[in-house]
Amino acid sequence: MAPAASTSEDRFDALRREWTAVSPGGDWEHHFSRVIDEWRSVEWRSGGKTLMAALGLQFDEVALCRGLAWLLEPGGSHQLGQGPLDALLGDLDVPVAEDAPVEIRVEEARADTRADVVVRVGGQTVIIEAKVFAGEQPRQADRLYTHWAGENLTLVFLTRTGYVPYTARESEGLWVARAWRDVAAMMRRVADRTDASAGAREFIETIGAL
Repeated sequence: MAPAASTSEDRFDALRREWTAVSPGGDWEHHFSRVIDEWRSVEWRSGGKTLMAALGLQFDEVALCRGLAWLLEPGGSHQLGQGPLDALLGDLDVPVAEDAPVEIRVEEARADTRADVVVRVGGQTVIIEAKVFAGEQPRQADRLYTHWAGENLTLVFLTRTGYVPYTARESEGLWVARAWRDVAAMMRRVADRTDASAGAREFIETIGAL
């Protein structure tokens, strides 16, 4: 009969006996227990780190854009107020008067082009084109610039690595490149100062891991 497979607890006990034999006395038991506790916590952990990851949505661009729009909405139930929007506008050096009206739209379409997230605040328009793994469509950056050129624009290209769009020819030099982790960092600072909802913290952790 084949010997029964050893369990994690069996391995821990064997390791403890070896440490005892070679290190009699001292305070090693405390440190050993701490290492084992950390080992247990990692060994039994599986699946995604966040709920969106567990559901397979952490790379879904539409879901991520809707989550970002929700986080930027001052009246959202995320309990962050206007903090996320102010943080983003401040990062982009977009001047906005206090109490300016806010409008946020997702997948706003003009002709053959869709803008992922459009933020309008007091005469200023911020267009966020977001990517995770998808590539750029033909002339995508220039089409966004052309179709929304009548507005006072700030163009943001949001990706996993923070690169400038290669389809920006006519609009070269007009795009601000940001990584998802950059947005997560600024939103985390806001959340740490407020009573952020669980959903807000969940979303922030999701985009911070992209």
